[in-house]
Amino acid sequence: MNPCDDCPIDDKIYECCGRFPETGETVYLQITRDRFISACPHLKPHGTCGIYKNRPYACQTHLCYRYDAVNNIGAGYQILKNQWGNWWEEDT
Repeated sequence: MNPCDDCPIDDKIYECCGRFPETGETVYLQITRDRFISACPHLKPHGTCGIYKNRPYACQTHLCYRYDAVNNIGAGYQILKNQWGNWWEEDT
């Protein structure tokens, strides 16, 4: 599962998908009948990436604050903890 699937589109715009990382290109994306936002040209109106499987390296290596498992923050950390337990902690 792509961890970005459940992320609200407003968070995506401010966190990662506000522009195309290689060129800085943006487009006006129609979210609702009356709402347009400036976003990466590959972001779909329902919030998914149109080139996810072939996304640029900058997108692949982006550390999202919601899924920062390395620093024990957010949903990503919770998923790892639920699946693997506290494997990194020493037994006492």
